[in-house]
Amino acid sequence: MTAKMTSANRIIDGRDHDPARAVTRGDGTGDAPMILQPEIPAALTFNGTSHAVMMVSPHDLEDFMIGFALSEGIADHAGQINLRDVRKTLQGYVIEADLDEDILDRLEIRKRTLEGRSGCGLCGVQSLEAVAMDRIGKVTPSNMPQDIVLGAIDALPDQQTRNREGGGLLHASAFVDATGSIRIVREDIGRHNALDKVLGAVVRQGVDKAGGFILMTSRCSYEIVTKTVQCGVGGLVTLSGPTLTAVNLARQAGLTMICRERRGLFRRFA
Repeated sequence: MTAKMTSANRIIDGRDHDPARAVTRGDGTGDAPMILQPEIPAALTFNGTSHAVMMVSPHDLEDFMIGFALSEGIADHAGQINLRDVRKTLQGYVIEADLDEDILDRLEIRKRTLEGRSGCGLCGVQSLEAVAMDRIGKVTPSNMPQDIVLGAIDALPDQQTRNREGGGLLHASAFVDATGSIRIVREDIGRHNALDKVLGAVVRQGVDKAGGFILMTSRCSYEIVTKTVQCGVGGLVTLSGPTLTAVNLARQAGLTMICRERRGLFRRFA
């Protein structure tokens, strides 16, 4: 006779349960709350014209708008962007801003006409020329000693409040200053959205970027590098590995970049 396999954990039929609660083990006495995280479309509108629709987590949207405009190269500094309104509609959110007249032509260079999904930063870009990976800028590299980097990595989970509540679904992006203190944390279903939010918050709060770095819970793609460089931050740490393109771009820009390898070790790639 074949022995029956048992497990302390079991899969339950969640169709008969409140979707925000789950039975975790045993006979059902381990019922625990779980906050499900939404993905909401947000339309980014500049000077009355819709520019992009991105799927985002619906919080810190003012930071997201500023960070998006700066990291995409639409604006050079926050003084060129006037946030007018963030409003909720039946379909999602509309974020409205006005740009200085002398930079309006940049909108066509980065025009997006398709929905920007949480996993892809190129959705809707109309031409290969808009990617412009060969025209990355330069930054002053951050020093980032080992003890400061590892200390920030260890401290980040305690500040990922939405991620803990939502079952670990959200990416986090943090700005860590030159002393190793985590100054700002933002979370989103999309890794590049989380980065835009934290970059926008850094600018809006006037945080000194000198010697600091971005800490990301995601992998290191080319877009994470280009957005970091575009906003003048000299260091980047990710909790997953980089692509070859990301490494080459970081070296070209002078960006100090440290990423986790498969073995759990961290390597300074640039």
